[in-house]
Amino acid sequence: MTARLVTHSPKAFSHYREQLSLSRELLAKKTSIPLEKISKAENKNSNTVFTFIQLKKIAEVLLIPEFYLMSNTLQTPEIPNLIDHRNQTEINDEEIDYQLNKVTREVVKNREDLLYTYDCLNVEPDNFKIELNGEDSLKDAFTIREFLQVSETKFKVDGGDDYYKSWRTLVERKDILVLEISRQKIGSEGMALYYPILPIITILSSGQSNSRKLFTMIHELVHLGLRESSIDGDLLKSSLKTEQYCNRVAGYVLVPETALEKYYDSGCSLTDNIDNIRRVLKVSKQAIAIQLKLTGRITQTELTDYMDYLNHKNSGGFGKSGRQYTAVNKFGKVYLQQVISAVWDNNLSINTAMEMLNLKSVEQLSYLEQKVFG
Repeated sequence: MTARLVTHSPKAFSHYREQLSLSRELLAKKTSIPLEKISKAENKNSNTVFTFIQLKKIAEVLLIPEFYLMSNTLQTPEIPNLIDHRNQTEINDEEIDYQLNKVTREVVKNREDLLYTYDCLNVEPDNFKIELNGEDSLKDAFTIREFLQVSETKFKVDGGDDYYKSWRTLVERKDILVLEISRQKIGSEGMALYYPILPIITILSSGQSNSRKLFTMIHELVHLGLRESSIDGDLLKSSLKTEQYCNRVAGYVLVPETALEKYYDSGCSLTDNIDNIRRVLKVSKQAIAIQLKLTGRITQTELTDYMDYLNHKNSGGFGKSGRQYTAVNKFGKVYLQQVISAVWDNNLSINTAMEMLNLKSVEQLSYLEQKVFG
């Protein structure tokens, strides 16, 4: 059988490759297409053609639908400029940059899908209302707690989540998109993408327990309150002023100083103190431990030892594999509820919903329905 040949747009080919800051060499390596052919493909005077399979491979690496490469009408995603806080003076690794671009475009696409879902439901998300001053950590923490209505919320533990899911749902219900992305090695624990409507918090969840994810999520929420889009590194080891400020605010959001003054007992063990405070505040153990360190009540060594103990004891995810379990982790309760509601209302087809959630069967979608509404 003769391979099907497809005509592409050299202009589009160059545009989408440069959007990712991807060299021709790396594109050739990732697609197993000769470098010479990749180079000629961007020359409008060249007669270079690809097989459909080759064009599909190129489109997958460039993170676009293959038909984009066939048109001179160019698309540019709405992606805010990221401030890089990854604790490195210079990152000069094209593969890491590519993976960061990949993660960023993935979560932006998820946001676009949710906006489409809201449109199908005839729902208008609220504007993002938090605006922090960036100078007074106690005041900014109070602003966030009032915005989230923490004092009016009843938190509960869901399995081994250590209150993380309750806090995540609380944030998501304020029209803030919280996503978990795993298996990415880009030197980061979290990312914030600021939009006036439906801003994004991304938790790079590999290596982070549910207990730890809670602090990361609130740290990224502080970035959004400062109207910043950022890619963060190791949050607790950063010497950057902005990162340290976000840590302080996040700490006071989760564990207010008034509570520590009332419930912390220097005569008790670290474990007993954390258990006692957790019963009152309904936040994760790691979040409390981090705040005890940030407020000078324990040492960095004590914090490291305690977090190592928790990481050894608890797994980060749900302990199960499969697309439906990945979807629960990645999208969260509110996102899934909106998509499934749109299906119920016949405003979104089952196939479209499955494509949005990266599912392969109706049974997987039914599982999610029971999980988020049951």
